[in-house]
Amino acid sequence: MNTAPAYNRKAIMTAAWEIVRKANVALYGFRVIMRRALKAAWANAKHERAMEARQEKRKQASPAELRIQNEIAILESKTHWAQPDYARIGVLRAALRAVLSKSGDHLTHPV
Repeated sequence: MNTAPAYNRKAIMTAAWEIVRKANVALYGFRVIMRRALKAAWANAKHERAMEARQEKRKQASPAELRIQNEIAILESKTHWAQPDYARIGVLRAALRAVLSKSGDHLTHPV
């Protein structure tokens, strides 16, 4: 059974109505606008929950794991990779797998 708290449906509906109020209902029609607004509001709520879960996992991560993940993120954000970068990413991913296997959290963190 899912133990996550339920979504705040009132906040989602309020966000959807704010979108509807700003939209040109006469041009597109109420049903189309409301459908898109609800999809957008739900997507935003799900995104916020995912970001909160991600931040919670980061808080529980070890300092070594955080350091390696930061180095990987910096390397992956480069626009142009040189040959040593390809070797470095392999070493960093192997180190991250080793750190995660020691902590027993290797099933929840994709590498």
